[in-house]
Amino acid sequence: MGQLLFRTLVGLVAGLAAWAIMEPSMPGLDPLRYERWEFLFILAVGGLIGGAVGCLNGFLRGGKIHTLRGLGLGLVLGCVGAEVGYSFGGSLSQAIGGHIPIYDVPMPMRMVVRTVAIAPMALMLGIAIGAASLSPKSIRNGALGGLLAGLTAGMLFDILGSALGPFFARLQAGPGEVAEVGALPRAMTAVLIGGTIALFIGIVERLARSAWLRLRLGRNEGKEWVVDMSQTFIGRSERAHVPLFGDPSIAPMHACIVRQGGAYVLMDSGSGTGTRLNGTPIQQAGLASGDMITLGATTLEFITRAGAAPVRGPEQYLGAAYPMQGTPVPLQPTPYMPATASGPAAAIPVTSAPAATVGYTLVALDGPLAGKRYPLTGPTDLGRESKVIPLAFDSMTSRRHAHLEPAAMGLQVTDLTSTNGTFVNGQKVDSFSMHAGDLLKIGVTTFRLETG
Repeated sequence: MGQLLFRTLVGLVAGLAAWAIMEPSMPGLDPLRYERWEFLFILAVGGLIGGAVGCLNGFLRGGKIHTLRGLGLGLVLGCVGAEVGYSFGGSLSQAIGGHIPIYDVPMPMRMVVRTVAIAPMALMLGIAIGAASLSPKSIRNGALGGLLAGLTAGMLFDILGSALGPFFARLQAGPGEVAEVGALPRAMTAVLIGGTIALFIGIVERLARSAWLRLRLGRNEGKEWVVDMSQTFIGRSERAHVPLFGDPSIAPMHACIVRQGGAYVLMDSGSGTGTRLNGTPIQQAGLASGDMITLGATTLEFITRAGAAPVRGPEQYLGAAYPMQGTPVPLQPTPYMPATASGPAAAIPVTSAPAATVGYTLVALDGPLAGKRYPLTGPTDLGRESKVIPLAFDSMTSRRHAHLEPAAMGLQVTDLTSTNGTFVNGQKVDSFSMHAGDLLKIGVTTFRLETG
């Protein structure tokens, strides 16, 4: 409840700030000047509310990157969304109310017209705030929260205006004077939209989440993160979806929770210090509500809403790989075979059958090389000194990191005693015969092996 009240306060203050910044420059009754000013007023309202709520969402997730991204994207998208929604809402309200002054229509009809005018603006602003999180589920939550906020603000507007309007009119006008009463509606519009949109987005996000992590042991105990991505990365990096700072034993991208349908799978990245599930070291394991995940000195509880995820069986493993940084790679379940820390080749799961005498191509899936293809025409060394695949940018890669040898039965990968290791399908290997579809991780870059 405390977090929802804080969200509401942030939205209220952002809306009030937008009004306070713009109101002194209000040009009066000149229609042309007022039209231009109104455009800037809506920009200010959308930008400040979008930036403030987006920044708050990023701050609650943790890390400078999430906070600054929420602020920047919320500011820009909020401006655009508010203008688009305000224009559309104005057209709708005119179509319903015609050209009759709104204060000349009965209160119930006035509330309907006002709601039709405000709701599209709040809807688009909610979508903009959700988009700032770069999550499709957040966009849906933002849209629903924005729509509820618009309906609520539209219904409350005239009720509060009728109650407060005469009081403010008396404050503004002297004896025998006529007060300019537009300041109050403008302030109410900004404040109501800001407060209700922050409140309802928070409520919708809380009700819609199906799985989340709660910090049980470590800094900021009790903090929660929603697990709503296909792959949710946990680690010390600012780019992690669940950033955990202050613990040097946690790797930058230490572990990942992969969602496949209704199942959730925890995977360790070869972090060095390992990942423990309910006290047991694991490489890959299915998750059930109430499981305790330990990384370094930090413990997280995995929680699902009732019925949101199946109960994990005694041995529910998925042998699949994931990148430590960059764009997540869709995974396919394969049988899991446990491997030692250095990983003998026979212990690594093979994801497809070998092809006879074919050419091989490495496709970069993340990092600065993402999307680039590198045909392998013969024996190749990978590393910072490599001329075939430029990895000089990567401090996590050794000068001579791994050797690749195309063969009829697959692509033979040999680690050249690199500092940070060579990984195939998430397993650290000394030597391994790769096949089409397997994933090779060198430093911070993940490659998929393709034939042809």
